[in-house]
Amino acid sequence: MIAWFSIAPDDGSGSYSKHVAAALEMIRGSGLTFRLGAMGTEVEGPRDEVLALLVRCHVALATAPGVRRTSTVIKIDDRVDVDSDEMHRKVRAVEQLI
Repeated sequence: MIAWFSIAPDDGSGSYSKHVAAALEMIRGSGLTFRLGAMGTEVEGPRDEVLALLVRCHVALATAPGVRRTSTVIKIDDRVDVDSDEMHRKVRAVEQLI
């Protein structure tokens, strides 16, 4: 499974970088393949592990000191016939065509 997600905790500061850094620590600790982007993060791995990680990240950021509201957007590609490296394979497939 690949999941793209963006978590925006509103703490009134107008900045998300410290929250993204906190989520990234959890993502790195998960051992799952991931790619940080300017407006979200992709993570790839077994369905149960990916979904559990998304919940952990959302809860951690939603309960951070000063956070009043949290908006989380998730997009999932749950392809059952592929085990791993789908995140990189998709990009390579497009790059071969251009």
